[in-house]
Amino acid sequence: MTGVFDVAQALDGGITDQERAWAFVRGFAAAWDEPLTEDGGTPAAELARAEATLGCSLPAALREVYTLLGTRSSLIANQDPLLPPAEMFVHDECGGVLVFRSEN
Repeated sequence: MTGVFDVAQALDGGITDQERAWAFVRGFAAAWDEPLTEDGGTPAAELARAEATLGCSLPAALREVYTLLGTRSSLIANQDPLLPPAEMFVHDECGGVLVFRSEN
């Protein structure tokens, strides 16, 4: 870790809304590796191509994750990594589930 991040303090009062959730993620990212930047995520055009290929829109929260930290392997690829947008797929045998992470 590169900085000090007090998880207990950051979670004091809980994660009660989206703003607090992203504040936690930003604080954790800055301490774990480097601060998040506006250009550190997956470009919108790449997400749009994935949606066109999938034939559906990504859930808003998933789109936010990819937009903010989709290229930060230190944050998304330690365990059960996020798939690159071009590798996401809809698993028809499981009822049309969107697969965006890889367990193995």
